[in-house]
Formats: sequence, C-alpha cells, structure tokens
Amino acid sequence: MTPRVKALLDQISSGKLQTDMARVLHHIKNKPYTTLTELERKLNMKHQTASARVSDLLDLGLIEEQGTKKSHHSFQTYFKFQPSISKQEYNARKRKKTKYQHWLKKGLSQFEEFINPSLKHELSQTK
Repeated sequence: MTPRVKALLDQISSGKLQTDMARVLHHIKNKPYTTLTELERKLNMKHQTASARVSDLLDLGLIEEQGTKKSHHSFQTYFKFQPSISKQEYNARKRKKTKYQHWLKKGLSQFEEFINPSLKHELSQTK
C-alpha cells in the first residue's frame, strides 16, 4: 500500500475528510454503484472536479467501474470501492499500463517526425 493510499484510507476511517478525493471515496465506499452524476449532486461538486477525483481513485486502484446504465440520452458508469489491497494494486498497475499504451499509440502517431527511427522501432515493439 502506497503512503498516498494509506493517508486517504486513514482520512476515511477517521471521518476527517480533508480532500475532495477523500469525500468522493467515502461516498463510493458507503454507496456502492454510485455514478459520476450522483457524486456531483450529492457532494455539490462541479463535473470536472468529480471526474478528476474519480480518475485519480481509478489510478490508485481504490475504485472500479462496475457496469453502465442508460440515463436519458447517455450512459452512466457505476463505481464501487475495492477493499482488497492485492486487487487495488492489480487495478492500479492495469490502469497505468492502459494509459501507457494509449500514450504510446498517440505519441508515435502525433509526434512521429520528432522521434528517432531506432527509438520509434523499439517503442513500437513494446505494445
């Protein structure tokens, strides 16, 4: 468990929610299958703030996406707390790898003219 995750979980267990991320995690932990829209409404947060904190928690592996539901003309994703430390670490690693692969694909196509050909070849082999 990283120091950041421990500090966040300590805030939750003490009830002293000092950060937006702690507030979001506390809500999801107590109300599994929460959507982003529900977080915005219940925590009185702007969409950008709630979305960024959810992304941070996904990066840490503390929450997971648990399906979607159709709401009006769009789909809403459900989020749920992941209590298992080993699954948290797995989720964090998996998300980091997915982000790296996305960055690699985007970087190789958008900045092709700036990348040394031998480096480009080596990077393209790591997919």
